[in-house]
Amino acid sequence: MLSKPAKKQVLLTTVCSLGMLMLSVYPAHSGSNAFAAEAPKIVKAEAIAPTKVKVTLSDKLSSFNPADLELEAAMGDWYTLNPNFSKAFTVVKTVEEKDAEGRTTIVLETKEAMNPDATITRPIKENPKSVPFQKAAYFTGDPDKDIRQADNLLTWQTAEGGWYKYSVNDKYGRAWDGQESKSDWRTKDGKDIGTVDNNATTNEILFLAVMYKQTGDLRYKEAVNRGLNFLLTMQYPSGGWPQVYPARGNYSDYVTFNDNAMMRVMNVLSMVKKHDYPFNTDIVANDNVTRLQESLDKGLDYILKSQITANGLLTAWCAQHDPVTYEPREARAYEHPSISGSESVEIVKYLMALPNQTPEVSKAINNALNWFEANKLSGIKYVSGDKNNVYFVPDPASTSWYRFYEIGTNLPIFSGRDGIIKHNILEIEDERRNGYSWGGSWPLNLLKIANTAGYYENRIYVKVVGNSSQTADGQSLNVGDMKRVEDAIAPVITLQPIGKKTGNHYNISTTPWLLGGTVSERAEVRVNSIDAQVGNDLVFISAPIELQPGMNDIKITAVDAAGNSAVPVTLQAVPTKGTAKP
Repeated sequence: MLSKPAKKQVLLTTVCSLGMLMLSVYPAHSGSNAFAAEAPKIVKAEAIAPTKVKVTLSDKLSSFNPADLELEAAMGDWYTLNPNFSKAFTVVKTVEEKDAEGRTTIVLETKEAMNPDATITRPIKENPKSVPFQKAAYFTGDPDKDIRQADNLLTWQTAEGGWYKYSVNDKYGRAWDGQESKSDWRTKDGKDIGTVDNNATTNEILFLAVMYKQTGDLRYKEAVNRGLNFLLTMQYPSGGWPQVYPARGNYSDYVTFNDNAMMRVMNVLSMVKKHDYPFNTDIVANDNVTRLQESLDKGLDYILKSQITANGLLTAWCAQHDPVTYEPREARAYEHPSISGSESVEIVKYLMALPNQTPEVSKAINNALNWFEANKLSGIKYVSGDKNNVYFVPDPASTSWYRFYEIGTNLPIFSGRDGIIKHNILEIEDERRNGYSWGGSWPLNLLKIANTAGYYENRIYVKVVGNSSQTADGQSLNVGDMKRVEDAIAPVITLQPIGKKTGNHYNISTTPWLLGGTVSERAEVRVNSIDAQVGNDLVFISAPIELQPGMNDIKITAVDAAGNSAVPVTLQAVPTKGTAKP
């Protein structure tokens, strides 16, 4: 047994140790509360009407200043990753309330109305010198030069409808001479091979679409459609796009994310489908929209199936994948099957821009973003061709990623022309070490946007611009805190004139009967639980309704993309002529 002095010493030591532990967990702050509450945040923002936004805070405010909140709209294009936030709404009234959890809610009523899906409509920009995904400086603004350039490109289009990756400073600065090859790559039977590498084919499609809009020359329209057919034809049954068509017989035949080839194709096809400039003419027939959507759906399916799983988790993508098995594949000797810190960025950007995302798409996005976050090199800057032979240089202001990560270990991959994998860049030859991009900051802006605004194109945000509002314990709103306004506006159903009403029912003279109307926004409309057709003008027509003798109950419902349900419309109908077929 311990003596009394020993017991006292043990007790004293224990108390001191406990005190030190408490101080390490809850450090003392002179003149401050160690258990200070967090500043209130915006936890939710919902459009409940075209001119009303309901904001929910994380805490109860004891005082609120309406000037602390502002509604801003993103005026930038998504592909630039620059939201260009701008104040777009004038708040004319605020109503402060509490929710069931005691948190402060504020309804901001605006002078201007948003769209029924809680978006804005930005002015259409038509700048032929700045077309999304157009990388070749074909357009000059000089009509004669531009027509001459367009005519030159017509002569270089391959038999299958594509183009090679020549430039305006090379062969595309003149017309084809009628004898030479139209491509540096040819099949064994002598066919010219077109490509989507280095922006080829998409560059020419975009420029010729601009020139058709400028001139109305049907030759340009025909060439654009041949180019689009080239893109649709080269797509594999699995949904992926190779780098070339016809097949070249090497790594170019793999599905190619490298240098963003496949994603550029999908983005341009999306522009065509949506009739975005420069495709906002009659250049592509409306009946081709279905074919384009089917192609994009197949492409999305391939993206989801090819996402690399390592150690039981979805990660990102390789620069090339097998068109049948979806497995990551090699390209040149120094480009091994791996996870790409570069090409994966454009894939995630495309996925984030998809409307009505399925759980599979959301999962793919979140896992890829988590992989980017987990594998970033904080405080490191990649210096290409570094004369100091460091390459990955300490820099507190920078964040970088390796170009290639080993699947399963996430170790960096460096390789020379001998094809041997190294994990240290200094172990490969000087020519490859300085002649290739082994690192970069590719995911940086995407991660910043994903962690703040999310997908922002045409979206509205509530932003904290002042800090005079406070909680009872003196906590203020954080200036800069913002939240995207989500759609909580229910669609509204309006029926077209139905016919003569007698009492509580309508007399219908024909059966089968087609019921029509309009819906206030894009929504799935059902009549007696059967899907109705909804046009781009938001006019819907029911499937043929077989009215039975006597009273027939009719119910029309609508649900928008955000899951908001319209107030159902019900009516009763009685056929006045004929009877329904048994």
